[in-house]
Amino acid sequence: MSLVVTFNGAGPTTSNMGVSALYATMVSGVHRRLPEAKLHVLDTLLGCRVASHRLDAGSPIEVNFLGVRIGRRYHRWENLKQMKLASRLGRLGSRLNPGVKVLGESACLLDVSGGDSFTDMYPDDRISLVSGVKELSLAIGTPLVMLPQTYGPFAESRDRAASIVRASRACWARDERSFEVLKGLLGSEFDPDRHRSGVDMAFGLVPREPCAETVSEFEQFRGSDSQLVVGLNVSGLMYNNPEVTRAKYGFVADYRQTIDRFVDWVMTETDAKILLVPHVMSTTESQESDPAACQAVMSRVADDVQERFMISPVDVDQCEVKWLISRSDWFCGTRMHATIAGLSTCTPTATVSYSDKALGVFETCGQGGEVFDPRKLDTDTVVAAMIDSYRRRAELKKSLEVHVPVVKVAAESQMDDIVSVIRQCADERSRTG
Repeated sequence: MSLVVTFNGAGPTTSNMGVSALYATMVSGVHRRLPEAKLHVLDTLLGCRVASHRLDAGSPIEVNFLGVRIGRRYHRWENLKQMKLASRLGRLGSRLNPGVKVLGESACLLDVSGGDSFTDMYPDDRISLVSGVKELSLAIGTPLVMLPQTYGPFAESRDRAASIVRASRACWARDERSFEVLKGLLGSEFDPDRHRSGVDMAFGLVPREPCAETVSEFEQFRGSDSQLVVGLNVSGLMYNNPEVTRAKYGFVADYRQTIDRFVDWVMTETDAKILLVPHVMSTTESQESDPAACQAVMSRVADDVQERFMISPVDVDQCEVKWLISRSDWFCGTRMHATIAGLSTCTPTATVSYSDKALGVFETCGQGGEVFDPRKLDTDTVVAAMIDSYRRRAELKKSLEVHVPVVKVAAESQMDDIVSVIRQCADERSRTG
């Protein structure tokens, strides 16, 4: 019986480099350890597809993709409700529905929930898809393995989430704070052999040099080795709609003013250049577009300092954007995985973050003091904190050089443990199958 492993919760077809980083790390990590396995990834596109992707510094690997969706097009086999119905029909359901067939043949379902999407905090109906696929796997009898991620916060979905994690074969949290939430969901069913505190998988993502043209453009921008480069990831979600952001997330600080004032300080008080790094590559028409926010930041500065700015290309992949971030002398980002790219390459890194997830991840690297929460701090305080962090970049780098190697070892050991669970699930299914 061939070994089949299916992944859910991250793929290469979104514009979000953080989701792409999780996809690349989880799939390449399993492939390196189980090269014989047939790999399937559930995404939200239509149909069954096969593609070759270069996920790290190695050669491209072949990955099979299947669509899973929610919505009212119940006639499509990708519809989650149709899949759940087919799952009740046993072997007939497998013949009728390709997704049910693949899940039924899989040793287990590895689910990462986009890193932070196993929550009902989002205003859309994302929890229905995120939880529904997990429940489908359990209903089919395919073991569910929860990869390192953030759990919660939950409001009305807490009981549903608790039922899922209790039925899972194994669960990893990506930091100690989220691990405490996981333990709360599990209650008396917490088992340290099955439920573990880990690290975000993107700490294991391999940075890779982009194409020669991009490298040349960056080297010309940087100039001499003595020229400092400030890396800055501006969230389009926060920058493009500051009033909406303030009302929706309860900001005390004005995010746009925070970014603009820090940029002005760099331009007037230092000789550093600024590398603006989009991490959600939505088109500029999108309200969440990081490239649009970067363009807006650049458009407001004087013509005589325009040459001190560069916006990194939008056609780079998750490994290449990590390489670019690692070329910064100090980096500040709002997108979670942009900052992980900085931390994991020992680049002095801070974050202006409105999410509780950031603190736990930064604490993993001994950098909890570099998290500046605009929900709690006013604009003046956040700007001052960013300036102070930039000035302490040498100190931060030394700290990261102590902590990050430990985190990277933990990331590799964690992947070894995940693959060990896959093997156990495969052995058990072959004996009963």
